[in-house]
Amino acid sequence: MKIDIEIREVLSRVISVNTDSIEEAIDKVQEMYDREELVLDYTDFDGNVVIKKNSNL
Repeated sequence: MKIDIEIREVLSRVISVNTDSIEEAIDKVQEMYDREELVLDYTDFDGNVVIKKNSNL
């Protein structure tokens, strides 16, 4: 029997930006992420690991 199990590790980083609104802050960080100015790596691993049955079945 073949069973697919998903392993998910969570990377997380808090970014501080100076803006006038939360929407502008989110847009600014999204743009930085899209331009690869922000790249999460192993140092951003938050210790959160999820192991579960693959939901695509």
